[in-house]
Amino acid sequence: MRRHSFFVLIGVFFCCVFFSVTALAATADRQSVSLPGTAAKTDPSRQGAQAKSAPEKKDAEDKKATETKQDVAEKKDEIKREKAAEQKSGAQKDETKKDEEKKRDEAGKKPETHGRAAKPEPEIRVGLREGQASVVIRSGAAYVLTDAATGHEIQKFSANKAATVTVKSGNLVVDDKPVSTKKLRFSVADSRTAGQISVAGEFYRGNILLVLAEDKTITVVNEVKLDDYIGGVISEEMSPEWPFEALKAQAVAARTFAVYSLGLHDEDGYDVCATTHCQVYGGIESESPEGLRAVSATRGEIMTYQGKAIYAAFHASSGGATAGSEEAGGTALPYLKSVRDAQDESTPNRHWQVSMSVKQLSSELAHAGFSVGTLKAIELSTLHIGQGASDRYPSGRVRHIRFVGSKQAISVPGPKLRWIADLPSTLVDVRYGTGKKTTPNTKGKIEISDQNATIIFDGYGRGHGIGLSQWGAYAMAAKSKYREILSHYYQGVKFTFLF
Repeated sequence: MRRHSFFVLIGVFFCCVFFSVTALAATADRQSVSLPGTAAKTDPSRQGAQAKSAPEKKDAEDKKATETKQDVAEKKDEIKREKAAEQKSGAQKDETKKDEEKKRDEAGKKPETHGRAAKPEPEIRVGLREGQASVVIRSGAAYVLTDAATGHEIQKFSANKAATVTVKSGNLVVDDKPVSTKKLRFSVADSRTAGQISVAGEFYRGNILLVLAEDKTITVVNEVKLDDYIGGVISEEMSPEWPFEALKAQAVAARTFAVYSLGLHDEDGYDVCATTHCQVYGGIESESPEGLRAVSATRGEIMTYQGKAIYAAFHASSGGATAGSEEAGGTALPYLKSVRDAQDESTPNRHWQVSMSVKQLSSELAHAGFSVGTLKAIELSTLHIGQGASDRYPSGRVRHIRFVGSKQAISVPGPKLRWIADLPSTLVDVRYGTGKKTTPNTKGKIEISDQNATIIFDGYGRGHGIGLSQWGAYAMAAKSKYREILSHYYQGVKFTFLF
């Protein structure tokens, strides 16, 4: 019993010790508890922060929230200021770009792609002169002479220094030094500059090629980019003071004609000549700001029919009806048919008269190989513009005219008549004058009784009459765009961009 009581006392003692230790451990645990993410040890400063009252905590949180809102507002203002600055900068860049484009446009050099992929611009060879015994070359920039056949450099020239090319003993000679080639090319040394080369004081873009011809004279050729060539053509063919839509129509027609004519004079060593036989070209001296602007506005644009550049002929005035291509002695082309041209009827100098005596006309006919003896009569149906006849084309132009003489009667083609009598066009009728009296052609035949009488060719329009009438384009430009103008004179064509 005593032993049992002893063990009971021992058990109670150990229970008391156990509960005391457990209570002490729990107290220590409560004092060392930390928030997630903080250190396990207690920091005096953090203890002070934890000891703040609830109102103080709320004030701190409100202050922090206010500071956060202010930060956000300031950030938004900063972003707005940056965007405004970017927009202003962008606007300034756009204005600068527009100014640069305007300057290029005014200079005639604005590259327009019209939404198409850029293609290399072709060159054209323009025959400037033939049969030259000597040629003087000069440039405002440094330039170089090469062998056009091999590309080998022969000599360099400083700016403004002249190079004189002559022919001696059947060979080309440069400043008294013989060269072994038959083709010389002069070009600006630095291709990045817009250098110009002069021939006998007349300046041209591109290169100058001198070719020793078979007759041992020099042929002068300008190798130039196509639109630079058109820039030297357009103001020779149409006044730069004319309406801009008319100038654009002329630019497209001239460019198309040039592409169609590539190789026309190939046997002469160039593509086109610089005269009215092809198109009048005067190089830089013939350029004008408005002409260059029209070239730039239609850059690379040509007219095609069934995928090929058309024969884009043009003339000064149709007289009221254009001619079909066959009316000038050529082949009938589907896009060059006669069309009524009411716009041309108000053209200044549309109507004209050419007078000569019967004796003079007989002499001119004989000189051209149409000798009829004493002229007795002229047979030609009465002119009605836009109406054909057996001796007239659909436009009313002369197909052939019959001269009846004491020796024979001969029919002369209309184009030949124009050349013989030096007429502005073949849209013509005939009158007979004696003294102050003039007899019109009402019966299709003029009887000639007096060799001292006057033959009066009474006509309309100027030029061959085929294709674009320049005066007609002038009138149409008041209400029509350039493509509408061109589509009136060239039927069924498509507009495409060569480059």
